[in-house]
Amino acid sequence: MALADGTRFRFLIVGAGRSGTSLLTALLDQHSQLEVGFEVGSIAYLRGRELDDEPDRLFEQRSSAFLACCLQSAAASEAALWGNKVTTEQLAGLNKHNLYHVPPLNVLDAFFNGTLRGLKVIYLLRDGRACVQSKLSRTAQGLEQACDNWRYAVEVYEFLQTRPETLFLRFEELVADPQGELARVLDFLGLGFEPSIVSADSTMHPGMPPAYRRAGIDPARGRDIDIDHPCVPLIQDALQRAGYA
Repeated sequence: MALADGTRFRFLIVGAGRSGTSLLTALLDQHSQLEVGFEVGSIAYLRGRELDDEPDRLFEQRSSAFLACCLQSAAASEAALWGNKVTTEQLAGLNKHNLYHVPPLNVLDAFFNGTLRGLKVIYLLRDGRACVQSKLSRTAQGLEQACDNWRYAVEVYEFLQTRPETLFLRFEELVADPQGELARVLDFLGLGFEPSIVSADSTMHPGMPPAYRRAGIDPARGRDIDIDHPCVPLIQDALQRAGYA
């Protein structure tokens, strides 16, 4: 399955869990021309929770099911453009394909340049020290798993550097200058900025988990980084590659 001409499914937000993708999704979903899904089909199909694995074609099975779900949701939307958001942890579910295949498939290339060829991608990166700390406090992940997941997010970030139709944001810049960063995103999507998307209410979006909702955007969230966090030795190389040395 491939993207169909005329579909309203036009973009995908990608980032590590706890990197601010829910915040970005909530803000963009307030735009009058947009509808943005909160991880629609990502656990069911990228992670395979609602599929019986077909080892001979596991990548195709999962990626095609995810795309079909997105296309169906976009077709049902009344918005001019429909987008979705996924975490890199969910995206990593496609790597299970390589448990059954030698030589391994370049899963990122097959997904972003094959399944989603022509789709705009918005990648949101957050400092690994803050991201890991947030994972430890908000999820059941342990230190090593949280660090592994953030390192994989950097691998995805590096892969996408050479992909056309991809825009990169940093969480720290988004919360410091939400209007400026959102204007960049909307320009990338061919839309104009609407002040209402950065109102205090826009961060109370019902699609966000209740624990994530808070009135307004606090710039201090981008500066709250423990530079001596225990994760640092485990992610030091990835921090440097991502520009957070």
